[in-house]
Amino acid sequence: MNRLTLLLAATACLFMSGLLYTLERIATFTRWNAQIATGTFSSEPMFVDVLLQNVFISIFGVAAIVLFFKAGSAVQNTSSTKAGTADL
Repeated sequence: MNRLTLLLAATACLFMSGLLYTLERIATFTRWNAQIATGTFSSEPMFVDVLLQNVFISIFGVAAIVLFFKAGSAVQNTSSTKAGTADL
């Protein structure tokens, strides 16, 4: 895989991790608001750590970090000599 492909894959993994985290937070707040409206819940929300609850957030996050490091250490195939020239 070249550097651009690794960067695109890392960005996609980071985006998915952030999207899943945001959706989990929206679901938690929506549930809490619904319970407050019906009067079946206390005044303080019971927040859980969504990073540990949903394992896919952690998997995508770790994969993004690993891919960013691999992209940073990837060597691009460039040559300093032009075609048809020889070392003098």
